[in-house]
Amino acid sequence: MLGVLRWIGVTMLFVSCQAAYRPVVIMHGMNNNVHGYQKNVVAIQAKYPGIYVTSLNVYNDASSMLTHMDKQIAAVAQAIRADPNLKHGFNFYGESQGALLARAYVTLYNDPPVYNLVGLNGPQAGVGECPSVEVPVIKQLCADIGTDLQIYRWPFCSFCSYWRGKGHASYLRNSQWLADVNNQRSVNQTRRQNMMALNQYMVTVASQDKTVQPKESAWHTFWYWGDDQRKRVMPYNQTQDYVDDVLGLQTLDKRGDLLLNSFDGGHCGYQMDWWNSTVLPMFDNQL
Repeated sequence: MLGVLRWIGVTMLFVSCQAAYRPVVIMHGMNNNVHGYQKNVVAIQAKYPGIYVTSLNVYNDASSMLTHMDKQIAAVAQAIRADPNLKHGFNFYGESQGALLARAYVTLYNDPPVYNLVGLNGPQAGVGECPSVEVPVIKQLCADIGTDLQIYRWPFCSFCSYWRGKGHASYLRNSQWLADVNNQRSVNQTRRQNMMALNQYMVTVASQDKTVQPKESAWHTFWYWGDDQRKRVMPYNQTQDYVDDVLGLQTLDKRGDLLLNSFDGGHCGYQMDWWNSTVLPMFDNQL
């Protein structure tokens, strides 16, 4: 009997000492919702049995387009901190606007901390043309006014929070959110350290993206300032933000932990075979 009890005790100790897979948080994109990523959840749970996966139930559907990003990121942080399963850290996956929100969470909060960050087709460096969206009000406004109007201060518009017009000085003067989040006005060292604390950061471009423009914004770069025709995109490692390492991207890159990739397709139009081989391994880590 004593031997049996000893065996049970050793077995329980072994099980309790086994590390659990680090949780995964998913942040939906613009005009999507908490239920839009079931195929990804299924793939993660099939690959890593017992893993905790949650999709954030914040600003779903049209509200994700009609709400300023400062309110959305506050809701993201609140939802994460309210979940006891995330208190020891997690991997964060976001698509489209959700990729920017996931990265902004790391930059602005990172408590509890993110281990691996994956941003798919996110407007990390902003957008300079109105997105191809099917919300009638936004679509008609963009069609009517064109892209030359400075729309930084539109009150009910999420992408206006990360708008970048054609003038650098005007952008820095008028940006209501992105310029601060990207450390472009002044360098907040805490925000920079938050990014450098990541284990790895993967950013993905869609080759035929017509929603995030330029598509290379997902790689933290943009059209050259002064290129009014907007045909030339600066190499990511030649931007002033990278050279000055204002977000720690150069540090991550030199460590080998800034992972840039792409897939052939439209905005978030990846094949699951690609996703399973490229993205899924980012969640293979334990607490």
